[in-house]
Amino acid sequence: MLALALCPALMFASGKKEKTHKAPEETPQERAARLLSENDGAAYERAVVEGEAASFNEVWGFALQERSNELDFETPYTDIALFTSTLNYYGELVDVPNHLLLASFEGRTHMVFACDSRALVHYVLDPQFGLRAQFEKSLVNAVKNYDGLCIDMEYIPARDRGNFFSFLRDMKRMLNGKILSVCVPARMRTISDDIFHYKTISDIADRVIIMAYDEHWSTSKAGPVASLEWCGNVADYALTIIPKEKLVMGLPLYGRTWVNENHAGAWYFSGMNRKLLENGVTSVERDDGGVAKIEYSATINVTGYFDDTYSLVKKFRMYKEKGINKISFWRIGMEDTTLWQWIETDN
Repeated sequence: MLALALCPALMFASGKKEKTHKAPEETPQERAARLLSENDGAAYERAVVEGEAASFNEVWGFALQERSNELDFETPYTDIALFTSTLNYYGELVDVPNHLLLASFEGRTHMVFACDSRALVHYVLDPQFGLRAQFEKSLVNAVKNYDGLCIDMEYIPARDRGNFFSFLRDMKRMLNGKILSVCVPARMRTISDDIFHYKTISDIADRVIIMAYDEHWSTSKAGPVASLEWCGNVADYALTIIPKEKLVMGLPLYGRTWVNENHAGAWYFSGMNRKLLENGVTSVERDDGGVAKIEYSATINVTGYFDDTYSLVKKFRMYKEKGINKISFWRIGMEDTTLWQWIETDN
């Protein structure tokens, strides 16, 4: 009986082993995608948000026409501003966003105009060059299928301050009832001869959208894009000047990183040699023309700041406590998607 009992085990040991199929190992990219999916897009342990959702009269979202695939009309936006029409080298309006990208959106739509060339802005704003009248007519024609025009002109020569204000007055008149909104940088005090003078602009426009972000920027020291205290100070100043019914506080949906040393750039000979010493390079190679070439590996420290649902909800509640009922976001598609369960609209 003992031999019979051992027989099956002996047969298994002496026979062929069963094949086992291992699941293929995840690549680093696959693992990252899985973990992000399991944690609603976060790679870290989320801070718990408690309390009620914040409610606003208006929630504006800025969107890029070339990234229209990021538009989600289920989010609680009341207004979408489509970025951006601009100027070509001849001072003509070009790249007018296609309003049909927002055809299924039930809220209000706005066409954005922006131009990052101070020279072009000068030539179209100053009437003496003969471009302004046609430029204004082009803008009015471009917004015929929109509910409003949003002016985001951040590069205005100082001497065109008066021309900018008169241009805004022209647009308000020519839009014939459509909404004129103007984006302005964050301020905490009145600046003499400010191109973005809050009082003057708010007297003209229907909405003044304060870009309350870039407290720290790409070339500044590392720090929050928009700290809670800084945003509160910007809001406090704005409320002393801009009527609440016109004030829209902008919030960032992006982050920034800084490195402890910039390894790119143009160098003096002395600076290049300092880099060699600092990184242990003791010899150079030469190309066919005799130009010296070096290679070295460098370890850098990266510091980053970004807003997520937790920090944005704190800003929502701070603005609500100050009686602010309109906010905007730069920009659609960049957000922590859990954000939307913490915001409601009054409409």
